[in-house]
Formats: sequence, structure tokens, C-alpha cells
Amino acid sequence: MSDIFAQRFRSARLKAGLSLQALANRISESVSKQAISKYEQGKAMPDSKKMIALAKALDVKLEYFFRPARINIELSEPAYRKRSSMSNKRLNVIRENVRDLVERYMEAENFLDNSASVILPEDDTRHISSFDDIEHLAEKLRELWNLGNDPIESLVDVLEDNNFKVALIEGDEKFDGLSCWANDTIPIIISKKGCSGDRQRSNLAHELGHLLMNVEDGFDEEKAAKRFSASFLVPRDVAYKELGKHRNNLNWEELHILKHKYGMSMQQWVYRAKDLGIITESHAKSWFIQFRQINPKIEPGEQIPEENPTRMRKIVFQELAENIITPPKAAELLACNVQEIRNSLLGL
Repeated sequence: MSDIFAQRFRSARLKAGLSLQALANRISESVSKQAISKYEQGKAMPDSKKMIALAKALDVKLEYFFRPARINIELSEPAYRKRSSMSNKRLNVIRENVRDLVERYMEAENFLDNSASVILPEDDTRHISSFDDIEHLAEKLRELWNLGNDPIESLVDVLEDNNFKVALIEGDEKFDGLSCWANDTIPIIISKKGCSGDRQRSNLAHELGHLLMNVEDGFDEEKAAKRFSASFLVPRDVAYKELGKHRNNLNWEELHILKHKYGMSMQQWVYRAKDLGIITESHAKSWFIQFRQINPKIEPGEQIPEENPTRMRKIVFQELAENIITPPKAAELLACNVQEIRNSLLGL
């Protein structure tokens, strides 16, 4: 039991973004940094009074400390190395939140035996040594997922329908999104909560590119992911159809219409036109100057709404309907208050 407590306690502390000393400072009971370290190493157990204080300080229920891991979750590291400008503290918070999310998600799936494998292009298609390889991969993935060349109405729905675990979390200016594999087989894509829909879709497609592409040494992986994002949202034949193969000029209204038709930002459309040789580098540069003068993060005109993942919530409420789980269990799986579950069941 002490091993379970030690593992869960450390995870809760990292998820809260607290150092050993910061946690000790937060507790009114007499709990030292050294004592907390011993708890995490399984060398000691707090008494009931201190345990209640620790749970309150970490904003978890007492039973969280004694709940065995539903499944052992190992997250791949490259997703975090790409965010080298972020502090280790912030990466630990994200890592533990992702681990907790995947653990809860997989338990919900297991109640219905609802897990499924992910269908991805062959390895040779995923090997990237040129931008043309990226265009081909994006086209192949659309074909594999039966998307055709039509605009993608909801990118979150497409990802969830193809068995990707998608979640939104709070983030700062240094964080847009991340991607990783859980246990080498489960693809995870996380995006920052509160973005405009076009920026969110760009982030999601960017992280999808990171998961799919095996980029050759010497080829810039971030540039490759940026190109994949645009290629997947707007295939090159679609871009040529909408803009033509050569243009001397673009205008605001045209870009605004295309943004809302394809859910891709005006700035990303300008990049797409430049990358495909539809407009010149100098014309693209003049557009980027205009965007910076207005607001590089909020484009003019009506905004595209944010998309929200729904698959996990749907699974949990299906299990409630079939009396497979109770409202308290549903609240645990969805990390919310049980009253919220009861209100939803009543349509409130």
C-alpha cells in the first residue's frame, strides 16, 4: 500500500506544479520537506491528519492516494523535448496531467471494451526527406481516413473518430500544444484551451504531423510539422483550385472567406500560397507585415469557434445509461464534481 501511496502522492504533487518545499509551505500541519520526500520514496507514511492536509493542499480526494494505477502509462519523451523553452516544472505538470487523462480515458474504454487500433500510413510514406514527401503524406492520410479533399468540418472529431486521444489544457504563451505516444501505441494530442478555432486547428494538425512523420536527420522537424498542418487542412490541389497556380495579389475578403470555408487562418493561407509558389516571397512578406501591424494572434473579422473533444464524455454517459458505472465513478473518470454529472443526467 505504501508503494501505491508513494507513486500517487508524487504524481499529485507534480501535477499541481509544486516543489517539495512549496508543498511543505502550503500545509498548515507540521510537515517538512524531508518528510514529504520520504513519503514519495515509500520510506514513511503520513498519519491520517497529515494525509488529509496533503490531499487538501494538492486539491485531490483522499482516495486518490490509494487508487492503484488502472494501467501503467509510459509517455514518449520527444513531445516534451520540442518544448525546450518551457521549464521542467511546467513540463512535469503537463506530463502528469496527460498521464492522468490517458489513465482515466483507457479505464472508461475498458468498461465497454471500446478501444481500437489506430490506422496510419505505411512507414515508407511517413519517412520525410523533402516538402514533397510531406504533401504526399497529407494526401495519403486523407485518403486512408476517407476525407477526400473537402473541408474538414471538425478536426477534433476526425482525430477522435480515428482513435486519437485529444484534450485541451490551460497553457501560457510558451505553450500551443504537444503530442506523444502512450505505451508506444496510443497517440495523444493536446492543444491549448481558449484559442480561436483556426489557431487550434493549426496546432492540432501540427501535432498530428509530429506524431506521423519520421523526419530525416538534417530536415527541420518544426518546419516539416508546420508544412504538414497546412497540407492536411488544405491539400495542394485544393489550394490551386481556390487561388489559381499564379497570383499577383490576394485580398482580405478572399482570405476571410477561405478561412471560414476551410478553418485555416488567413496567415496560414498566405504561407500556403507562398510555399506552393502561388505568390512570391516578397508578396507574402508584405502580408505578414500587415498582420503584425494589426494583431498577429487575433485576425480581423469574425472568429472561428473553438472545437471541443467529446468522445470520452460520450463513452462515460453511455456507461451511465447502461448502469455499468455510477455517477460518482463517472465524476472520477471525467475529473469533475458528481453534482455536475447528476445535473447533466437531468438535462440541467
